[in-house]
Amino acid sequence: MRPVETALNILEALGRLQPAGVSELARELDLPKSTVQRALRALAETGWIETVSDEKGAWSLSLRAGLAVGPSDFATRHLRAAAIPVMEELRRRTSESVYLAVRDGFRMALVERLDGINPVTHAWPLWRPGPMHPSSLGRAILAVMPDEELDEYLSRPLAKVSAQTITDPDLLRAELRRSRERGFALAYRSNWPNENGVGAAIRNSRGEPFAAISVSAPVERVDESACEAMGDLLADAARRISLGLQRR
Repeated sequence: MRPVETALNILEALGRLQPAGVSELARELDLPKSTVQRALRALAETGWIETVSDEKGAWSLSLRAGLAVGPSDFATRHLRAAAIPVMEELRRRTSESVYLAVRDGFRMALVERLDGINPVTHAWPLWRPGPMHPSSLGRAILAVMPDEELDEYLSRPLAKVSAQTITDPDLLRAELRRSRERGFALAYRSNWPNENGVGAAIRNSRGEPFAAISVSAPVERVDESACEAMGDLLADAARRISLGLQRR
C-alpha cells in the first residue's frame, strides 16, 4: 500500500473510531503497527491529527482536519437546498426530528438533521459512515437499489447494532420487498434500542436512489402504527425533494 493511500485510510478510520491508538487502527486496517506508527507520526507532524491529552497513546483528528473536510458540504449543496424546506415542513407536522442521509457505496452518512420540538434521545453525528440495513434511511435506499447491488450488499456480513437488527439476508430481503411495495421503509428498534423510524428514498436526475429522508423518535412517542401512519408523508417528502433536484 502506498504511503499516501495508507495515510488517507488511517485518517478515514480515525474519523470513525476517534480517539484511537496504534493497535486499534492496525487491527481495523489490517496493517503492521510499524506502518501505522510511521503514518501517524507524519500526520501529526503536518498537523492533521493530534494526541488526546486524557488518553495515553490515543489520537484524534485535529481542528485543521475538521476545517479541511468542512467543504464536503459543497458536494451536497443541491440536495440540502432542495431538502431543508421539506424537512422543516415535516418537523412542523410531526414535532419529531427529521434526518437526511446520503449513500456512499454500501455505507451511508447523515448530512443534515433538524431536531424536533420533542426531546431528542440520540444526537446522530453528521458525516459519520455506517451500515445501511439497521435504519429506515438505509432500508429505504436498499429497497429500491438495483437487484445486483442489493445481492452484493446482502452477501456481506450484516452488522447487528441492536437486539432487533435483522441480520438474516432472507429476512432482510423480505422486509425490503415490503418497503418497496409500500413506498417507504420502517425500522422498529433496529438501529437504536428504544427508537422507531420511517424513511423514504430520494432519487437523483438519473432515477438512482442516492439519499433518503426519515423521521425517528422514541417508541413511547412514535409506536409502530404511528410510523406506518407517517409513511405516506415521508414518501411524498422524498418525491418532492427528488423533483426539486431535477429542476435544479
